[in-house]
Amino acid sequence: MVETNGGADADPVRRVAVVGAGTMGHGIAVAFAAGGRTVRLFDADEAALDGARSAVKNAVSTLVGHDAAEADAAESVLDAIEYEPSLPDAVADADLVVEAVPEDLAIKTETFRRVERAAPADAVLASNTSSLSITELGDAVDDPRRLLGTHWFHPPHIVPVVEVVKGEGTADGPVRVVREALEAIGKSPVVLEKEVPGFIGNRIQSAMAHEAWSLLREGVASAEDIDTAVKGTFGFRLPALGVFEKGDHSGLDVHAKVLSGLLDEIDRGTTPAESLTRLVEEGRYGAKTGAGVYDWSDVDVEAATDERDRQLLSLLEVYRQRERKAPPLEE
Repeated sequence: MVETNGGADADPVRRVAVVGAGTMGHGIAVAFAAGGRTVRLFDADEAALDGARSAVKNAVSTLVGHDAAEADAAESVLDAIEYEPSLPDAVADADLVVEAVPEDLAIKTETFRRVERAAPADAVLASNTSSLSITELGDAVDDPRRLLGTHWFHPPHIVPVVEVVKGEGTADGPVRVVREALEAIGKSPVVLEKEVPGFIGNRIQSAMAHEAWSLLREGVASAEDIDTAVKGTFGFRLPALGVFEKGDHSGLDVHAKVLSGLLDEIDRGTTPAESLTRLVEEGRYGAKTGAGVYDWSDVDVEAATDERDRQLLSLLEVYRQRERKAPPLEE
């Protein structure tokens, strides 16, 4: 039983329901199943469930191929996931319900209303939103104490960090339960002490992306060379050092001096770059449409995705070797 405050069972999250079998949902299901949990993956669209079955098999195959999972454990991971077209049946006995439906406030609030009616009264409800307010989502349910955010990053079965976000009505008990459940399946939860739009990762990532589009607009370099510069310079160091540890290595005096000289030059626009907007208007969304910034028409996207995941698994090994805690700054 999950308590809204105070104590709880030693392992209160054994049964997980994932609502939404799309890009994020199936990967979240794999993460929990690989961590020894039983999972019910819901989607009202039978085609989405069929696609999820295939995607789950591919994800598990990649993990096994990279020695991230033992081959004899692959079948147990696959067997731990049930595919459910009925929402009430999917969440009926869940300890934790993770919502992974499209990033639309109306869709998510209606989903949580339906989940709350069907899930056990002591189940924790979590949204995988990447930008919406957890407080607003909490306003849609009768008991906001048990609703929080768990922002996973793509691909969720590989990327180690999950942001855990409290709304104004979220109680401490569910936060502790979810943090411990994520740690138990090998994830690195980061609990936000304050809810802000975009949370942590997306705020920093969006700032970087905005400047990259600005550099492309100004003709500083090609998209390919900008990507190469990111991957082969500061991006190369990030799994090992992060931002603040890198600053300590370089010297905070140097860090402050560089910022002083650059901040006035960095794009301060408040709307997406015109070139990005134009590509979206033209239907060039990226690999899924065959074209974006790059031409994907002759690329085997499934093979490219598999290779991407293998590279990320190699980076995961570096990340796990370098995890460390920084001492708190004195006030």
